[in-house]
Amino acid sequence: MSDLFFSILLALIPVCGALLGRFLIPLFKARLSAAQLTQISQWVTKTVQAAEVFFDLPKSGTEKRAYVIRIIDELFNSKKEIITREQIEILLEAAWRELNQTDRTNNETTKNQQL
Repeated sequence: MSDLFFSILLALIPVCGALLGRFLIPLFKARLSAAQLTQISQWVTKTVQAAEVFFDLPKSGTEKRAYVIRIIDELFNSKKEIITREQIEILLEAAWRELNQTDRTNNETTKNQQL
């Protein structure tokens, strides 16, 4: 009886390992990726704000965009590619829109306070 139980146990160990590898490891990687995405998004927002200060000239949008992409690419992809240029551009557009929305809201609040 114990030999049969031991044989079944030995057969179940690789099955459990395969199930762990199939379901739990990707779950942990997804959580790590979500944390990295949040961190990258915060850095993109700060870099967009810095680009607004550094490139205060009119019609310098392409220079600002190139600056943000270069900084984020150097910061996160120096050893291996973590985020693609397309993903950086999407985060850049989102941060830029958020910044402009915040500026508009602040301007409207200031105008209302002056009245």
